[in-house]
Amino acid sequence: MNILGETAFAHGLALAWADERMTANEFYQLDVLQEALGLSDSERAIIESEYEGLLSEGKARLGDSPTSLAKWIDSVRALSNAHQDISSGLARRLGATALRVGITRHGWQGASVWMEQLGLIAPFAEGCWMEGGVAPPLKAIPLAFAPAAKMLDLL
Repeated sequence: MNILGETAFAHGLALAWADERMTANEFYQLDVLQEALGLSDSERAIIESEYEGLLSEGKARLGDSPTSLAKWIDSVRALSNAHQDISSGLARRLGATALRVGITRHGWQGASVWMEQLGLIAPFAEGCWMEGGVAPPLKAIPLAFAPAAKMLDLL
C-alpha cells in the first residue's frame, strides 16, 4: 500500500483523484469519509486546500484506481463503527508490534498523526510505550492502518 497522504482523509482525496478528476459520487464518498472520521467542515477544508495546492503544483499523490476509494472508506467506517474495545485493542497491538520491530522517530511522528485522525492515538501510544503491559503483536493489519504500518516499517 502506498502512503498517499499524511492523514486518512488526505489519503482518501488522493484515491478520489486517481483518474485526475473528481466526480459527484466521489465528492459524496468523501462526505461519508469525513463523517466516519468525525472531521469538522473547517478541518476538511484545510486538508482539501492543502491538497488542491499540491494538485495545482503537479506535486499531489494520486491513487491507483478510483474504485479503491470505496474500499478505503469501508475500511475506515468498519474501524469507526467497531466497538471501542476492538478498535482500541487493534491500535494498541499496532503500537506494540512497531515497538518489537523498532520505532524510528520519523515512523512514530507519521503514524501518530495518522492514528490521531482515526481517534486512536492514545491506545496506539500505549502499545508503543508498553503502558498497561505488553500487548500481543498484530498478526493482520487492517486496511485503515496500512499507511501507518508502512510508516512504521511493518509493511
